[in-house]
Amino acid sequence: MIYLTLEKRLNFSTWTRIGISIAAVGIALIIGGIFLFAVGVNPLTAYGMVWNQVFMDYWGWQDLMVKMIPFLLTGIAVAVAAQMKIWNIGAEGQLYLGAVAATWTALQWGDALSGWVMIPVMILAAMFSGAMWAAVPGFLRAQFGVNEIITTLLLNYVAISWVDYLLYGPWRDPGSNNFPVTREFSESAQLPLFGDSSVHLGLILGLVAILIVYFILEKTKIGYQIRVAGDNLFAAQYSGFNIKWLTLAIVMVSGALAGIAGMGEVAGIHFRLKQNFSINYGYTGIIVAWLARNHPLAVIVTAFFMASVFVGGELMQLEFRLPIAMVYLFEGIILFSVLGSEIFAEYKLKFKKVGN
Repeated sequence: MIYLTLEKRLNFSTWTRIGISIAAVGIALIIGGIFLFAVGVNPLTAYGMVWNQVFMDYWGWQDLMVKMIPFLLTGIAVAVAAQMKIWNIGAEGQLYLGAVAATWTALQWGDALSGWVMIPVMILAAMFSGAMWAAVPGFLRAQFGVNEIITTLLLNYVAISWVDYLLYGPWRDPGSNNFPVTREFSESAQLPLFGDSSVHLGLILGLVAILIVYFILEKTKIGYQIRVAGDNLFAAQYSGFNIKWLTLAIVMVSGALAGIAGMGEVAGIHFRLKQNFSINYGYTGIIVAWLARNHPLAVIVTAFFMASVFVGGELMQLEFRLPIAMVYLFEGIILFSVLGSEIFAEYKLKFKKVGN
């Protein structure tokens, strides 16, 4: 009798992981195509339309780059915390708090400061706000061992509710006919655009943030300590590393990066704070980081891929009158495919013969 079994890999290369991830995405697209067929849409037609209107069109590339920006920042935010096996599920809330801080700065000083001063101040305010919001679960994890998955997740709802209070209360624009939005930012508080496109400075901020994180992790002493603590906590403690400080620091850095994503949305796209300005960007950052296997540079590739999924999903909504739930369905399929494929990074399939 011949049967399949799993055999532990003695060693595996980076290319093995990349191949497994690509296969997982391919399986996700096949499963997604089955769901499209089930709702009466030809998957080949749908995928072909997305290819032509996203990758073969100037305006499609603009949308792709704009959508990629928050994924770069929330993806690296989740990935940097995961270096120490800390699972930051709160990037969505940290993104919201970054947007709040940037909005407050713009409303207070937007008319008084030039753009050369205003933009850096907004970035720093967003980073500080996101870091402080993340510091709460970070401190609880470092000091008392409280599970950060629960605390970061629950704080998301607090952050969103806080934004709703501000928009329906003290920050609502009197001239908005009671819509829950703030007044528009002054020109000095708006992120510069590239030429006549809609792509803003946030793209550069995201790429620079990823390169800085990569450099710190790979080339500095603190990066070495973080990687050692993530691989073997007991070895790190035995070596005398300050685990509590490292835990709090890495979580706050994660929150700061997510905060920049919030600033980019309000200062680079909407030019004001509004309800639901984030389409689950913080949660999608988790998928981006997982697809990248938490490698900083790989986040660039996976952020681009998830931006393609979002922009393609929006096109299918318009073209085939599909609900937004189809986009979230694709996200879920991709996440489960990647999680399911993780076992093949550690094990390989092997045929075994038993008996005659």
